[in-house]
Amino acid sequence: MIDTIIDKISSDIRISDDDYRVLEQSADLHTLGFLADTVRRRKHPERNVTYVIDRNINYTDICVSACKFCAFYKGPEDPTGFLLSFDEIGEKIKETQDLGGTQILLQGGLHPDLPLEYYEKMVRFMRDTGIHVHGFSPPEIHHFAEISSLPIKTVISRLMDAGLGSIPGGGAEILSDRVRSLTAPKKCNADEWLGVMTTAHEMGLRTTATMMFGHVETKDESLEHLRRVRKTQDQTGGFTAFIPCP
Repeated sequence: MIDTIIDKISSDIRISDDDYRVLEQSADLHTLGFLADTVRRRKHPERNVTYVIDRNINYTDICVSACKFCAFYKGPEDPTGFLLSFDEIGEKIKETQDLGGTQILLQGGLHPDLPLEYYEKMVRFMRDTGIHVHGFSPPEIHHFAEISSLPIKTVISRLMDAGLGSIPGGGAEILSDRVRSLTAPKKCNADEWLGVMTTAHEMGLRTTATMMFGHVETKDESLEHLRRVRKTQDQTGGFTAFIPCP
């Protein structure tokens, strides 16, 4: 069966869910790597590999989501929680630029007390340094929409006007609501995560996609995640990278 699947991939025929299950259960790492490289070379015959030098900045660890896998967050009542000042963010940006960096991956907790205007001001400050702002995962944008009582599209539009350049794929975990109810019940659900991404793509904003695997999900739930990301990419073409996080 693996030989049949290899022939399909070599012939540019998309694999099915059953094909995925066969590969997941029976294919060795070298075979999977060969097949992935076959697709990569077909899509990118120029054989160029690109990358960006960037830095993660977590602007706050104060968060109301309280995801069960997170060792980072502090509850709003915790006096040890932090919120970086713009001066502190500026220092981190300068350090990044001094080392040749061109991008900041900006993410933080779901802070209950900061209005959308605060984030717009933060992005404008960062934009004015000349850095590309790759910021605010779908749970953050969904949270901004809730606290401001605004549609997702309006929130994204305002952030883009402020200087947001792209959106990271954080907070996807596994795009299965059973898994999310166990690990992150207060975070946006799978449809809402994909809705933020689809809206961003339709507005011309590029994003990445992630998958945090190896915890409570089943193999079929991993497949569900990959299928939903692939379907969204078919519809929008807006994902520029896929980042699997064990």
